[in-house]
Amino acid sequence: MHRFRNASAISLILALSVAAGTANAQTDESTSTDKEYELGTVTVTASKTGAQELQSVPLAIQAFSGEEMKVRNITTVDDLVSTVPGASEGFRQSVSSRIYNLRGAVSSNGDSPIGYYLDDVPFVVPNFGIAPPVRFLDMERVEVLRGPQGTLYGQGSSGGVFIFHTRDPNLERVEYSAEAETSRTRGAEDYNYGLAGALSVPIIKDKLAIRVSGGHSRNPGWADAYYGPYDGTPDEEDVNGAKNDDYRIVAMYKPADNVTLRAQYWNFQPRQDFTGFTASVNPPYFQNTAGQKGFSNGDFTLMSFTGTVDFDKFSVTSATSHLEGDFGINIPLSPAGSFSSQFGPKLFSQEVRANSNGDGPLHWLVGAAYQDGEGPQFNTLTLPVVVINADNNTLTENFAVFGEVSYELFGGKVVPLVGLRQYYDTRTFEDATASLPTEEEVTTWRVNISYLPTDDLTMFVSAATGFRPGIVQSRVQVQSLEDAGIPTDVALDPESSKNYEFGLKWRHRELGLNFGLNLYQLEYTNLQTNTPGAIADVNGFTNFGDATTKGVDLEIRWDTPIEGLSLGAVGNFNDSKYDTVDPVVQTALPMFRPGSRLVNTLDQNYRFDINYNRDLGNDITGFGNIGFSHSGDRLQANGLTANPYDIVNMTLGLRFERYEFAIVGNNLGDERGPTFLGTNGPLSGSGPTPRTLGVRLRVLSE
Repeated sequence: MHRFRNASAISLILALSVAAGTANAQTDESTSTDKEYELGTVTVTASKTGAQELQSVPLAIQAFSGEEMKVRNITTVDDLVSTVPGASEGFRQSVSSRIYNLRGAVSSNGDSPIGYYLDDVPFVVPNFGIAPPVRFLDMERVEVLRGPQGTLYGQGSSGGVFIFHTRDPNLERVEYSAEAETSRTRGAEDYNYGLAGALSVPIIKDKLAIRVSGGHSRNPGWADAYYGPYDGTPDEEDVNGAKNDDYRIVAMYKPADNVTLRAQYWNFQPRQDFTGFTASVNPPYFQNTAGQKGFSNGDFTLMSFTGTVDFDKFSVTSATSHLEGDFGINIPLSPAGSFSSQFGPKLFSQEVRANSNGDGPLHWLVGAAYQDGEGPQFNTLTLPVVVINADNNTLTENFAVFGEVSYELFGGKVVPLVGLRQYYDTRTFEDATASLPTEEEVTTWRVNISYLPTDDLTMFVSAATGFRPGIVQSRVQVQSLEDAGIPTDVALDPESSKNYEFGLKWRHRELGLNFGLNLYQLEYTNLQTNTPGAIADVNGFTNFGDATTKGVDLEIRWDTPIEGLSLGAVGNFNDSKYDTVDPVVQTALPMFRPGSRLVNTLDQNYRFDINYNRDLGNDITGFGNIGFSHSGDRLQANGLTANPYDIVNMTLGLRFERYEFAIVGNNLGDERGPTFLGTNGPLSGSGPTPRTLGVRLRVLSE
């Protein structure tokens, strides 16, 4: 097969990308074996300069192979978060609307402080930063970067980045996998079930292949409903049922050895009756519904196209995507009212970059990115005597140029790196009464020096900055805060972050020991925070002040002398406090002052894992995992504190040739929480899914 060596190849890629609208991932060729779990053997592509061994990457980064996630029963982003130091769920509206946090405060509105990438393109919901509802069946690996990543990943990554790498089509042979599971959740009268599968077919061997994957799952619900106040006799049972459908179609074409074209279509449909917030988590119920139905549904479509050309000394990549969604909630209010909030985001994204791929000491990357999107919201509060409409829209158009350069000194033992991103955003808030435009021009940077004396030791020090655009909120929210004595604006001032970090990765091959340590100080300026208002159940957002988080991340894995047995632990311990608080905010909310604890930030989280994987003879392999995770308490903006909670999960199974059978248990201790406190008492809010036990059957093509 021939190689394209001239500029016409670049023109071809750019033209195809702009015409299609797009995504891709650079995926590694490693096999999915148990040894992939080791800290140093997984390869990652988060630096956008090609595959690197995780051990040598000078970043606070974790990587999870698809096989590891299956063994540990990590099937959702929420499961994944429990395995990441300093990560937590920041807000849960429903199965279709969940927000996560890394190393700091988080808001339930505005652009996400965490960047989410599906392969090589962003999943961005303008002014409402929810996580993608991805299914992990056909996932190659997931990479999680902690701390600001503003140089390479832009304004939506002030706290970190999640990168989901799906499996590519196989250009050589047919591949397939299928999975079926059923389980029972405590309190539910019916069984959960799920079906999923993937099929890859080469159309033209070594040149063109297509991969199709997806699934359907159903959980019948376990919470009851009371038409009036709770009286112990529910009017309806198991009302919070949920369904999730998704499918993905990806085509990959290699017209030459050094050219890869990848087109992808992905649709997600998470749906839930009622919401994730209940009047009580133990027993779980909704009250004062007046016999009305609630829902929280979503429907997202992501189309993407990526083209890459590899030359002798550099590569050029173009990634284009279009995201369109429709999601929202409807909350019944007694005696005959309701609150409805629906969103219809759209976002077009284009990135073009070039990076070095030679063997010399100089490594570089330059690129440009453009986004054009909107986030319309349709909000209606219906009461017996009044109907309030608060429809609005957030329009955003932004572009950025960015680059990083590093140089290997002393034979690659010392590597300095500098990076810069120049970002410009035009953002407009519109409602029925006015249009309010804002403009921001921001520079983010990263400086890093790494020391790699051996293949088994990596140390680095870094300083990096991040940026999050100002939250745009409705005038009803502004009025609610002003009635509470807290001045605010429709468009808040942007939030910025600066992180100073020392990292260490060490492994002892003979002992099978891997160790990771990160010490960081993360400083926030103009922190955007959810703030309680004076109008019932209508909170808003304000620039609370400045804050500092000081913390430690730990990662340990030990492949013990007992064949097939490994132990793992991850943890985060931090001290997060306000440095300054707006005096007016402090007057209205006196519990918040300089030196007080940062809102919505865990002081600690950790997880312990016991993994077992061993050949039992006769082509039978046994595997298992027991995971214990702890999340610390959480101070909320209303002054209430949600208690710490512990979750225990288990997977135990057998593999025989292409078949796998597993017994799965989630939340074995039946922890109820709540993890977020509501306004209806100490047990109101949201909490973990009650104890769930089930079985899973998988079949693979090889």
